[in-house]
Formats: sequence, structure tokens, C-alpha cells
Amino acid sequence: MRKKIVGVSVVIALLAILCAQSVTAQAIRVHAWTDKIQYMTGEKGKLKISVLNELDDPVEIYNITIEYPWFRYDAKTGEWVGNETLKGDTRILATMTSKGDENDHYYREPEFTIPSDGRIMGNRIDIVIETSKGIISGYADLSITTPNWPVSIGAFNTWMTSLIVAVVVCTIILAIVVLFATRRTQAPRALIPRASVPPPPKPKA
Repeated sequence: MRKKIVGVSVVIALLAILCAQSVTAQAIRVHAWTDKIQYMTGEKGKLKISVLNELDDPVEIYNITIEYPWFRYDAKTGEWVGNETLKGDTRILATMTSKGDENDHYYREPEFTIPSDGRIMGNRIDIVIETSKGIISGYADLSITTPNWPVSIGAFNTWMTSLIVAVVVCTIILAIVVLFATRRTQAPRALIPRASVPPPPKPKA
């Protein structure tokens, strides 16, 4: 009976710790967005990460892990691609002071490049931040569009010239067909038979 009581007490204590960490983590807010609304493949961009400490205690940031929609394992190079970890020179990347102080926030702008191959799966950038108060997470939406190949003026002029030539040729062919059809419906005048004219009467002797 005592063992059950001890076991239940341990579980309750662990749940209390986890709940406290969760509440603490919620008081550290993560906002992230991109520097453009939409990107083309092969284009460079910036991810803006803004962290705000709303606790009454200072918070240390140890590292920030970023996973882009093209986070994949490349067996050719033998490494993971599409992710990035921001670290400091020491274990601490940055320190945010308590709520309301001048340095109660942290800001970073890591750069990225949209790949031109088929690795892109999804439209979200996931962010995980390890702090002295626990792990917090956030994300940023990422919109990628396929390129629209514009028709150049030279190509447009060539297309219009070809279209005009085709229309003229078709018009000539249609006129020839109509002309031949009209001639066939009318018999030639030279072939129309004429009534025989009787010879003039001979003079009487």
C-alpha cells in the first residue's frame, strides 16, 4: 500500500514539474516570419525570429534549431540538409533579462535559399529554442511559387508574324477553293450547243 502511495506521489510530482515548465515556456513568446510574402525557387530570403521574455526572471537561450520544409537526409553527401542550429561561442547563445527590462528580448535574422529541386515538402519553417526555462517552439509560414516563364517581346512578335502569314495563306487557299467550286457549277459558254440554223432558200429559175 505504501509503495502505491509513493508511486502516485512521484507521478503527481512529475506532472506538477511538467505543468510548471509548460506555463513557464508559454510566458516566453516566439514570433517568426519571413522578409517576403512569397518566394521563387532558387531565391534567397531571411527568417526573422523574435523572442520575448515575459517572466520576472532572466532567461538564457542555449541554441535555436531551424528546420525548413526541405529538411532531408542526402545520402550522396551523407548529411542532413535544410536545417540550421544557431549557437553561441559558449553554451549560452544569449541572455534575456526579466520582463519589462531593456534587454528582455532576442532577435535574429538567419538567411536561407529556396532549393530548385523537389525536396520542398510543406510550407512551414519549424523553430525549436532551448532555454534555461525549458524548450519552447514556434514556426513561420513559407509560401513558394513555381516560376511563370514570360513571353519575350521578340518571341511575341515572331508569333504574331507567323499567325498573320498563316491567316493570309488560309485566306488565299479558301478563295481558290471557292473560285473552282463556282466554275464547276457553271457550264462553259463555248460548250453550250446551239440550235441549227436552216440554210437560205435557193432562188427559183
